[in-house]
Amino acid sequence: MLVGDTAMAQKLTNYLRTYRRRSAFSQKELAFLLGYRSSSVVPRFERQQRRITLGIALSYQLIFGGELKDAFPALFDRVEEGLSWRMQELHDRLKEGLPSKKTTLKLQVLREALTRVPQHADEQEV
Repeated sequence: MLVGDTAMAQKLTNYLRTYRRRSAFSQKELAFLLGYRSSSVVPRFERQQRRITLGIALSYQLIFGGELKDAFPALFDRVEEGLSWRMQELHDRLKEGLPSKKTTLKLQVLREALTRVPQHADEQEV
């Protein structure tokens, strides 16, 4: 969490414990669903003491529904912020070069991707 970022301070880093408890699963039952023999892994995921792989994240999504960005809001915000900046930067660099079929396609993909990033939707030159 960034210091002074009030939006991030109001969000939990992840909602894994909330989802598990709402669904009445024990740590042992959820560990089994995730493919672990020991239930000790579940609270480690919930407290961010163990890195969550893409496979585990997708498992949580399949078990509890919803989207990954809702289950892992802090991670999603970090990824979105960095990626949106890099996409805008690459878009600007490509616009400066000579147009080609490949460059035109890349610019199109980047423009479409940037419209999916809320904080940059208003900055688009589409």
